[in-house]
Order: sequence, then C-alpha cells, then structure tokens
Amino acid sequence: MAFLKNKPPRYAKGFSEAAVYDITTGDLLYWTNKLKTGSTSTSMNDGPIEGSVGNKLLMNIPDTIRLTGTFEAADFSLEARGLQMGSTVQYNAKSMVREKIIATTTTLTVTRTPAPAYGQASDADTYYCYVGNDGVNYGVDPETKEIQGFTATVGQEYCVQYYTNILNAEQLAIPANFSPTVGYMVVKTPMYSENGASAKNSSLAGYLYGFYPRVQFIGGDAGVNGSQTEASTTGLNFTALAYDELTDEVCTDCGNEDSVYGFLTYVPCGGDELSAVSSLSIVGGVIPLAEGATKQIPVFYVMDNGELITPTYTDLQYKVAEEAVATTQTPSADATASVNAEGLITAVAAGSTTITATVTAKPTLTATATVTVTEN
Repeated sequence: MAFLKNKPPRYAKGFSEAAVYDITTGDLLYWTNKLKTGSTSTSMNDGPIEGSVGNKLLMNIPDTIRLTGTFEAADFSLEARGLQMGSTVQYNAKSMVREKIIATTTTLTVTRTPAPAYGQASDADTYYCYVGNDGVNYGVDPETKEIQGFTATVGQEYCVQYYTNILNAEQLAIPANFSPTVGYMVVKTPMYSENGASAKNSSLAGYLYGFYPRVQFIGGDAGVNGSQTEASTTGLNFTALAYDELTDEVCTDCGNEDSVYGFLTYVPCGGDELSAVSSLSIVGGVIPLAEGATKQIPVFYVMDNGELITPTYTDLQYKVAEEAVATTQTPSADATASVNAEGLITAVAAGSTTITATVTAKPTLTATATVTVTEN
C-alpha cells in the first residue's frame, strides 16, 4: 500500500471566497471573494476521571466539542451583517434626499413622493421636511407634495431636504431581538505550491473547500468600524452545528457517529485526475459464477492512501481471454464468459477464463481476474 506518496507541500493564502445559502430554498444569501483573513478551529474539553487513591488520573472523556469559524472580508456588506441578526436586505429603501427648487409661486412643491421619516407613523397627514438650514421642521403633504407652513419668495432658489423611497437603495433592519441566521456555508481558499512572500510569488496548486452544512452566525455585528484612514470591513463569525446527513437534520445527539460539523475538500488545479490513483485492482482475484449468472466486475481504483474507489465502469475497457467474444454481448458456443461495456460479466458455460480491465484514459492502469464458471 502506498500512503501519501510524493505529496507536494501546499500553502493556503490569498483572498478566499465565501458563500452562504438558505438551507430551505437554496437561495444565495451572501457571497464575497474578498476574505482577507480567516480561520476555522475545533475545540474540546477533557473531562478527567480520577481514582480515589491520590486522585490518580484514570482517563479523559472528551466533551463540549465545537467547530467555530471567524473570517474578515475586506469589503463592507449589509447582507453579511444581516446574517448575524437573521435579517435580510430589502430594496426601495427610505432615505433622505436634498432637492434644489426654484420657487415659481409662494408655495414650494417637491418632485418626489415624500415618505415618513424613520419612527414616524406611515399614515400621518404630513411628513417631515426642512427648507434651507434654518432647522425648522415643515410638513409636506404626501398627496399634493406641497410644503406646508412655508412662504417662498418667487424666483428664489431653495434647498429642500425630505424623505422618499429610492428604488435601488438597500435597507437592513436591525431587530431589537437578534436571531442569527442558520445557513449552509462554503469557503473556497486558494492553495499555492510555494510559501512565497505573497500569493503573486507562488504557483496556484489548487483550492481547499470548506463545506459546512449548518452554521449559526454569532456576534450581532451591525455596526461600521471604518475610520478616516481605514475602510470598514465585514466580520463573519459562526459556530457549526452537528448535522446528520442521513436525516438531513441538525443532530441533537453530538455523539452520533453519523453526524458531522463539516468537510474539507482539496481539489488540485488541472492536471491528471488519475494522478492520485496508485493502481487498478479487481478485488478477490477469482470470480466464481454459476452458468447463466451475472456479476458486476469488482474493479476498484487503489488511491495513494490505500482507499478503494469504485470507478465509472464505462471509463474502463474489458477483455476476456476468448478473443471471439471480447467485445460482444452474444458469445460463441464454446465461450466461458462474456463482459459488456459496463463491466457486467455473464457466465456462459463451465470452465475458467480471465478478464482484463484497463483504464481507457491511462492504459498503464490495468488489472486481471480469473472467472470460474460452474454447471447448474
């Protein structure tokens, strides 16, 4: 058995990607390709059991096992902040606008439909507006759009400030009682072949994917941490929930051997997908069959770590010792067995023969097995 032979070094660095999906609908809730720092880590408490004589340590029982993650994206995102609170971004948001109006009469009329200020009842008779910088709050009629209580001078220019709905403006409500989102998260991290000073000085070797079927976001980060010299970033903090693939549910029994927190999958860039295959093997070596019986040829890829992987049978070619029936579904009368393009063996008559399987894309990967057929 070859084990991790010639495994090249890999270095994780550079900007990563992250995507969060709704676990019910599959909708994309958030995506970024600007993760600049991040980590996932596991933790476990050891519960010691001690003997009574001198309190000798007998064993440690692991408990409170956790997988947590913390990432920081270089950009600002309302969607990511919504994940922390269980809130989603809505368009056509209400916002304050400033408008230049030249008075043609003593009454000013705004051009957009006014909206109530945040905290003001939506069915009010008038909404708030300000004219100039005098700080006086005037009313504006939502139907006529006329400013009430202000007398304008004809021909004069005024700056009017009021609320209205803007179609492409985004709004995130901050709930008074946070309820963080539980979603399906995928993190894609570039892996390099060299540990250079920066990603630009290395060759891209592949990508490491972190798949987390159920993560609950934590932190309630809805603020802005920008300054005069530093741009605001976006934090993504989560705790993975134990998940049972068989039931498609969050696993409440964390001792269940079928439950998982997540998966790490490394995918090399380009190259030969068969490069990690050490050999081809037909398990058992001898395949016994009775006349008329069929059996899928038990051929497997033997990976570098000794793992056996079932191939796609049509990716292989099969040949029996009797050349006349090597590629046909209708064997000759004196044939012992036949095999079709999907690797299905059919026992024809009592006797013994050999079947060879070869990987079409890599003919050096080949394996042979003996087929013995007995009379019924």
